[in-house]
Amino acid sequence: MDKQYTSKAQMRGYQTLKALFGHEINGITCHELAAQLNKPKVTVYKDLKGLEAAGLAEQLPDKNWRLSSALAREAVKIMHNLDAARRRVDETAGRYGLG
Repeated sequence: MDKQYTSKAQMRGYQTLKALFGHEINGITCHELAAQLNKPKVTVYKDLKGLEAAGLAEQLPDKNWRLSSALAREAVKIMHNLDAARRRVDETAGRYGLG
């Protein structure tokens, strides 16, 4: 990766975002994320607040964090688009006698 186009803070935020995957139902505490990422809790908290402001993460009433429902909706859109593309490929293959 070209260092000219990377930011340590952005890369750390992406790592925090990726660490939220798998915790969609009950979420995960900031403390647990900090331990998992081997980062100070205050740093992870700042990253979580940034992800929240971007609409990518949300804090639950019990203070755990998870991926936002908006991000999940975007993931569902990707799956629908892939399904539609697969149907088109299958239809085309069928017309050419490949299916």
